Amino acid sequence: MATKTMNNGSRNLYYGWFVLAVCFFIALSAFGIRSSMGVFVTPLEADMGWSRADITRVLSLGILVGAVSFLVTGYLHDRFGGRLVIGGALIMLGVCTALMSTVNSIPSFIFIYGFLGSFASSGVSFVTIHSLLARWFFKRRGLVMSISAAGGSFGPLMFAPLSAYLIQTFDWRFAFIVLGCIIAFIAGPMALAFLKDSPSSLLPKSGKVVEEDVDEGKTTTLDGPLFTSGRGGWKQALSTSPFWQLSAAYLVCGITTNILSVHFVPFAEDQGVPKMTAASIFGVMMGLNSIGVLTAGMLSNWWSQKLVLGSTYALRGVAYAVLLTVGGVEGMWAFAFIAGMSWIATASMTSSLTADIFGLRNLGTLNGMTNMSHQIGGALSVLMAGELQQLTGSYVIPFAIAGLTLIGASIAAFSVNEKKYSYRYSTVGTVPQPGPAS
Repeated sequence: MATKTMNNGSRNLYYGWFVLAVCFFIALSAFGIRSSMGVFVTPLEADMGWSRADITRVLSLGILVGAVSFLVTGYLHDRFGGRLVIGGALIMLGVCTALMSTVNSIPSFIFIYGFLGSFASSGVSFVTIHSLLARWFFKRRGLVMSISAAGGSFGPLMFAPLSAYLIQTFDWRFAFIVLGCIIAFIAGPMALAFLKDSPSSLLPKSGKVVEEDVDEGKTTTLDGPLFTSGRGGWKQALSTSPFWQLSAAYLVCGITTNILSVHFVPFAEDQGVPKMTAASIFGVMMGLNSIGVLTAGMLSNWWSQKLVLGSTYALRGVAYAVLLTVGGVEGMWAFAFIAGMSWIATASMTSSLTADIFGLRNLGTLNGMTNMSHQIGGALSVLMAGELQQLTGSYVIPFAIAGLTLIGASIAAFSVNEKKYSYRYSTVGTVPQPGPAS
């Protein structure tokens, strides 16, 4: 496929932008529905007679299964491409979501949500979406990944209130059926029909990035000192400091986002906030991510990406401090506005830095590994919050612990030596070959 063509003397729209639009919708639907699980916690408590600790143990298990699954789906992406992996995972996720309507015991909840659904969700995560987009965009990589991540923030804004409405109007079983059909019959077929794995002249076998200088009409070959090569080249990254710095920070990202995806609505309801209000606050918080993540993407064009990433973690720490010190509905709304500016921005910056430092040859596998650390942190925080809430009757202690970990995440992100290792600072020459004009 040509990366660009001429028509009546004008340049056609680069197909990568269409790939981005499809990825935006995929993230919107899959992330929106999966992130709205907190809305179902109290209905499951009431209808099934399960304790909140029972439910959160299954949810934390699902996050942990997803963490391990990232390694598999990242490898499958590198081996077979993003289109088949993402499209197949979406259809599987839709079926699993609809099957949640049949849950009648903890074992069936574990099997459908904890194992099947979690494995499917790992195939339609930022591991695969960002790895696919990295092959289409070079100059605007941080911005493009931020735009796709914005879809994940718009999703809960739509689907958390929709889920609450369906539960209140019908019941939680009907809500799962509707949500599953949206993924299986709209998002899945769209991915299979319209996604493409890469431009035709994506990469030479050396693994070097080829980037066209549109202004000067020439192509510059870019390489980085830590670019991996060969199918097993991902192992090379394990001995480098940037990999562990990014993974450590992303571990904290998982701690501080997953705990709220599951426990924020129950936390608000415990304080007497109605379900629709709690879901709306959560939805607005996730919707504001679109502003935060797009701002981060634009700032990455002017500032170093590590500076944007570290600042984002610091901002999230401020949000946690506000939630715990202000209190009440006012504190929740203030938290939503501050945290909303920092939520998913870390995902796009982490993926973009990983691609810039280690190249594209093993990007799916490496994204799978960094995202695994994210989900391990998430699984531990969800479990910790559920157990401590049952023990103390409050979320104050687990939320405070989560907030304090953001200090370490900021330090880890700021300490990445981006100028030494990123390919953007390592131009090695000009060659006369075409490349993606993006």
